[in-house]
Amino acid sequence: MCRRRGCSREDARDLVQEAHLRFFDYERTTKVRDVDSLLRRILINLSITHYHRELATPFTFESAERLDRRGMLVDPAPGPERTVAAEQELGRVVSLLSAVSPRTCQIFIAQRGGYSYEEIAAAFAVKPRTIEKHVTTAGLILMDLMPEAFAGP
Repeated sequence: MCRRRGCSREDARDLVQEAHLRFFDYERTTKVRDVDSLLRRILINLSITHYHRELATPFTFESAERLDRRGMLVDPAPGPERTVAAEQELGRVVSLLSAVSPRTCQIFIAQRGGYSYEEIAAAFAVKPRTIEKHVTTAGLILMDLMPEAFAGP
């Protein structure tokens, strides 16, 4: 019946299995008089649902060149080389920030980690203006100690 409704052989097997599972679940709570009719009705409903899902998500083939041009074949996450380089750079920055207080270093790392001044201020129980001063102090020290990192292109 599923095959006549346009389902592939694999989809038909899945739908029949799902129909049996639903039938057994229904049979636990209710006495079934006509098993064949109920299974047929469940299978028809499942095949209708399957058909509508297939319509809702059309599958289109695209060439690999077109996907590559759209940037869909490249993983946007940094690779292991970039991750290691970033960790080494962070270690270098932290060692250079040993010239400032540990609190200033923590605040600077938190700010560079993506936290807002307000979030950092709440965590350290200070005002956002104080956080700005700590970040500026750490930035000026890094500019003096790492001028190549702040040089223009």
